[in-house]
Amino acid sequence: MTIINQSDVLETSTAKLPFTATPLSKRIRALVLTGISLSFLVGPVAFAQGDSQEEPKEELKKEAKGASAEKVVSTSKKEVPPESMEEVVVSGHRFSQRSAIDRKKNAGTMSDSLVAEDIGEFPDKNVAEALQRIAGIQLARDFGEGAQVSIRGVDPDLSRVEVNGVSQMGMGGSRAVDFRDMASELVKSLDVIKGSEARFTEGGLGGIVKINTRKPNEFDSNFLSVSGEQQYNDLSDASDPRINVTGVWKFNEDFGALMNVTASETTAMIHALRNTEWHRIADYDNSPEKTVLNEDYASIDNVAGCNGEADCEEQWWDYAPRLPRVGVWWREEERLSANTIFQYNFSDNFSAYAGFTYNERDKEATDLNLDVGIHSAARIDANSVQVDENHNVTYLESSQASVGNRTLNFAWYQETSIVDTGFEFSSGPWEITGLAAYSASEQDIDSRDTSISANGIAGIQVALDHRGAPSWDYSTGYFYNAADPTDTSQAFDVNSPASYSTARFKYAPSADETSEANVKLDVVYNFEDGFIQRLRTGIQATSNSAETEGYNYNIFRNVGEEYNGQMWTREDHLALLSGNFFESPELFEGYDLGVSTIGSYQAVDTNGLIAAMRQASNDNTTREDLEIQSGNYDITVETEALYLQTDFATEVGGMPFWGNFGVRYIVTNTETNGDYVEHEYRNVLDEDGDILVNPETGIALLEIAWDVYNDRKTVSREYSDTLPSINMNLELIPEKLVLYMGAAKVMSRPRNRDLNVNGVCYQMDDSLWAEQVGWESFCKGGNPALNPYRANQGDIALSWYPNEDSIVSAAYFAKNMESWILGRDERLDVDFLGDGRVWDVTQPVNGEGVKTRGVELQASTFFTMLPYPFNGLGGSVNYTHMTADNVGLLNELTGEELPMPSQSENSYNVTAFWEGNGFSARLAYNYRDEYLANPADRSGNPVFVEDAGYLDAKMSYTLPNSNLRFFLDARNLLEQAKVATAGEHRLSDLSYSGRQFALGVSYKM
Repeated sequence: MTIINQSDVLETSTAKLPFTATPLSKRIRALVLTGISLSFLVGPVAFAQGDSQEEPKEELKKEAKGASAEKVVSTSKKEVPPESMEEVVVSGHRFSQRSAIDRKKNAGTMSDSLVAEDIGEFPDKNVAEALQRIAGIQLARDFGEGAQVSIRGVDPDLSRVEVNGVSQMGMGGSRAVDFRDMASELVKSLDVIKGSEARFTEGGLGGIVKINTRKPNEFDSNFLSVSGEQQYNDLSDASDPRINVTGVWKFNEDFGALMNVTASETTAMIHALRNTEWHRIADYDNSPEKTVLNEDYASIDNVAGCNGEADCEEQWWDYAPRLPRVGVWWREEERLSANTIFQYNFSDNFSAYAGFTYNERDKEATDLNLDVGIHSAARIDANSVQVDENHNVTYLESSQASVGNRTLNFAWYQETSIVDTGFEFSSGPWEITGLAAYSASEQDIDSRDTSISANGIAGIQVALDHRGAPSWDYSTGYFYNAADPTDTSQAFDVNSPASYSTARFKYAPSADETSEANVKLDVVYNFEDGFIQRLRTGIQATSNSAETEGYNYNIFRNVGEEYNGQMWTREDHLALLSGNFFESPELFEGYDLGVSTIGSYQAVDTNGLIAAMRQASNDNTTREDLEIQSGNYDITVETEALYLQTDFATEVGGMPFWGNFGVRYIVTNTETNGDYVEHEYRNVLDEDGDILVNPETGIALLEIAWDVYNDRKTVSREYSDTLPSINMNLELIPEKLVLYMGAAKVMSRPRNRDLNVNGVCYQMDDSLWAEQVGWESFCKGGNPALNPYRANQGDIALSWYPNEDSIVSAAYFAKNMESWILGRDERLDVDFLGDGRVWDVTQPVNGEGVKTRGVELQASTFFTMLPYPFNGLGGSVNYTHMTADNVGLLNELTGEELPMPSQSENSYNVTAFWEGNGFSARLAYNYRDEYLANPADRSGNPVFVEDAGYLDAKMSYTLPNSNLRFFLDARNLLEQAKVATAGEHRLSDLSYSGRQFALGVSYKM
């Protein structure tokens, strides 16, 4: 017997323990048994739920060696004499690490896993933050919290996420899943599938994230777990509660029910310093050196040689910040995550289940923004500008700038749900499983945007440090006097209502819904012996739909303009604004920003200003009064799939060799419906019907007939894909060293926003004007004819397992994209609507030739060979290096090739932990290189998120001979901010979200 911890007990066979086990030990025993059994479930519903680690590798190896290994069955009722089994006692981090290693060993393809050591004991607060610990996973954060992940550098929108084998829906028509929607307490294990098998549902170009929740028949008796914690953020200074309750009721040994509920309040905040974008509007340094190179004018080496041609002269223009501003954004939300499932074994060979998973986020969002509008050359005093050696403006003074004071307040509701039911039947060599599910997401954003501004402000001094971080002081600002530019007497006061002359209320609510219905049937035939171990086949049908709707409504009040026949005066405006302000939080309080800020200021009170503007305009328009604005779309994607897969096992040179090969065939039907508007350009005719021309240029005059056609259009399309795959494992050293090789063809369907039919077309109608200027009929829109993303991928990995707690692994992967969807490009003579008419269309198009390559290295172990207390130490480390070629994205300003969006070239994780005598501690560091966030902002600059590292920690203590545990955790201990740049020394955005701490307690019985 190996004793690690007296509190948690498991057994390594299907035998009963020769003593009475506590509910907790029974649960852990069930979890570990499932980790090395047929499907990670103590019940035959596992395959229907879609777990990837379905078959234990040991079974295939024994059969490959000719051993008469007994077939693994989906029941734990079989009795084994106590003396024939060994007891192994593990818990905590070692339990999680050993289980994750087992899942990797038993997987049918390239994958990595994470396992929760206990109910509610995932080391991270949400699924995304847990996934970041896996090699090849790179995390995107929002408000400091892990939100979405990319797998091996592929955009989150092109990966597939499943909960118990059922699709998890994204928001806003996107397939990218926000993992904050699901609390980590619901999760038993996470599998990241990086390879492919024919039996897996298609759609994961980057890979598949499988989220597995607990099932009631994993428990031998009734069970209850309660935990609570108080969370504190040092930036928002908010303290929020979080509670989890998990209960299992066993009606009998064959029928159980489980409910898991996590409820929390969250106050998330960011303080931001932004330039928003950098643009080039003038040549301030008069340097003979070009700022950027335009190939069309490469031979011209001085401004004079341009002869006044603007496109040529722009090569010397310097980079200037477009909109320096500060922001305080916060989200006060209530979250609810719940999962319930009923599981019943009708007999030893027939089982069924029904489950419901629900996640809700109800947010009140507030965004404060205060800016200096210098987005044109006329707003900058050219004589004040200073420029560095890289042609970046480092200092300027405003000339006739604007100052904007803006507050957005919106109610934001998000909901996801999954209803699923399934069964498994086995008889002799046959296994039949079925699944029927419906998953949905919905989002409603009731956005209310209020802003006031002052125009013609001179004298504001904006200085930018070596990073491009701006600082300014509004107290130097004054109203520009055109009659006397030297007059600085009329001072501007950012906190005075009298200094502002415009006001706007923009009401822009939006909503979207996404849903998918899914049915599948799988059949497996197990052979007694021979090379072929089992034959799998199955069918699947899905129907996915996405709908969006948006509205837009405005009320304006500007001094000097007429409304309802009356002039709006400064007195009217002062009365409108007075009393409708509140003091903002202190900007970046407690954080070393490196530059000065204005501290706090008087921000617009949204509710008060809206009420005042409605009263002043006698306008009480509500959402029900608005019509859906143009640009919304409905998309339906229906698929039918059939697969055939063979699992095999044999020997090669006396070494066990096993794996699978198969093919999946899918037919996809898409139907996209959107707004289509057609305009027509026509010659201007005189009263005699003759074409009028401009007497100076001789070019025909033109008029446009708006809305020749303005209605909804529907475009349908069908295509098919054949996806072969093969996975092979060769055990070079028994139980120690395994060589894996795999290859597959994978696909992911186009993003909804790209597939969207929405378009605007301009028809030239054979006009003389069109002939003279060389224009053709053209359109701008989506592309319903897009081919899906398709790729051929391969993996090779060598994994060494020194013992059951350790792994050292190296993997190389490659992915060749046959069809990659690029940004908008112009295509000639396209039948845009399928009606026989051809247009020149600017729309998303398919490219090809994108290649990604990468290496993943990982190692983890426990140092149990060391003397106490060092035998409680353990750790893990992984490193990923990725590159991409022929991406097809170019820098709009320089023409240089850009890297693959969302892909960091380097990323790594380092985790250290210690546990013993009821105490455990964990320290985890995650790092990723910079990555491309946006190929081009409004100014054409590519935007990169800078490299960042996050340090998190967690400690816990369990009272002796008790199930009462206390814990403390902390996130972002290094105070890492999220920084985006538009080039060297050109900061676009610096956002800081603070550090998060939590103190909690849990009890199980």
